[in-house]
Amino acid sequence: MLPKIWLFDTYSICLIIGVILAFLVCYCFCKRYNVKRAYTYDLLILGCIAILVGIFSAWGFQAIFDLIKTGHIRNAITFFGGLVGGAAAYLIGYFCVVAKRYEDINFFENIYCVAPACITIAHSIGRVGCFMAGCCYGIETDSKLGVLFPGHLTPVYPTQLFEAIFLFVLFLVLFYLAFFKRFKYSMSVYLFSYGIWRFLIEFIRGDDRGAFFLNLSPSQWFSIFAFILSIVLVFIVYKQDKKKIEE
Repeated sequence: MLPKIWLFDTYSICLIIGVILAFLVCYCFCKRYNVKRAYTYDLLILGCIAILVGIFSAWGFQAIFDLIKTGHIRNAITFFGGLVGGAAAYLIGYFCVVAKRYEDINFFENIYCVAPACITIAHSIGRVGCFMAGCCYGIETDSKLGVLFPGHLTPVYPTQLFEAIFLFVLFLVLFYLAFFKRFKYSMSVYLFSYGIWRFLIEFIRGDDRGAFFLNLSPSQWFSIFAFILSIVLVFIVYKQDKKKIEE
């Protein structure tokens, strides 16, 4: 919808802003709880690597779904694909390298509890970029909430803005839990909340991402997985806390 600014389109600019804000949230959290400076820098470097892997993963997952459904690959990405790939890269790097360097730092009391706030603020700004790019739009509507995008004959729901607002509110909640409560179950709150939200909003998404199985979109299946994982993680963190108390 908006023109390029210098060499970047507005979608890319929003993604860059989102990533910078995510890094700032992580850095401020580490400063608040006096986390070792070297540990903080390692987390930020690992975050850069995870983002690069996530971008490729976001494209790769969408390409797989496109090939299964149509036999052709589109120039598109999917958030859940990027989240899975980026998270996997981050966790592998963390436990294979970072955790061994800082064995005295508790994973669940630090990066695990602030990571959801970092993800949601970056994702929220990214959805604003989707709105500006005119992708990820909703179904046609004659409601006052409708927006007429270039190339469309009728207004559609601006699902990008709906999600951006939801994610920003969720960010505020997760930010509070991480910074003031050091809440160890933040990841479960994030996966539970966003899983339900994304599953429901897919019903009014208008850009064709295609039904994958049982007439549900790939993102809805990822949402179901996120919902289940959120419950599993509650038990994992609870078990870790119980083990720590017993020791």
